Amino acid sequence: MKKEKLVALIPARQGSERLKNKNIINFYGKPLIAYTIISAIKSGIFDKIVVSTDSKKYALISKKYGAE
Repeated sequence: MKKEKLVALIPARQGSERLKNKNIINFYGKPLIAYTIISAIKSGIFDKIVVSTDSKKYALISKKYGAE
């Protein structure tokens, strides 16, 4: 039997109305989105972590921390 692949999908759109660029605000030395990506990786249950974003900057930061 073929093992199912689990994908973590993390939405991170750029257009926050109240707090501009909240997903990449520095929080204790890392962008906020990094903590979500790192947690998904450390959980060990996902075969792939994907960040869905409308921002090239968010995408580059996400890749730096191990997401696609």
